[in-house]
Amino acid sequence: MNLKDSINRTTNLAATTISALAGFAFLPEVFVEDKLQYKLDDALLFVLGIVAMGWYMKGENRFSRSVLPVLFVFAGLLIKFLGVIIEIKEKDDVGDDFGGLILFLLGSFFVALVYVKSKKLLAAAR
Repeated sequence: MNLKDSINRTTNLAATTISALAGFAFLPEVFVEDKLQYKLDDALLFVLGIVAMGWYMKGENRFSRSVLPVLFVFAGLLIKFLGVIIEIKEKDDVGDDFGGLILFLLGSFFVALVYVKSKKLLAAAR
């Protein structure tokens, strides 16, 4: 593995890890929530995490420079934001969604920053 591959792998792994770990962390909520519409965001996060892991492990994706892993994290932010909107009237159900919203807001900022900085690192490595 060369420096370029290492930089790309690090960027992709950071974004994929955020999406996958959040997907697994929120999965129990699918079984705890009492209404179908309240289960939707947590189930979608799990699917998003599985898709992100599948993308990362497929072929040479982990070594390629791709915006897709960053978009996975932004998709998680959108899913949790919609979860807050759907569950806002149920104070008992919306609590976990605020934590997820914070996670994905900070995660989105982090992976966007890493993605931009990695371009500069790649240019300097040539």
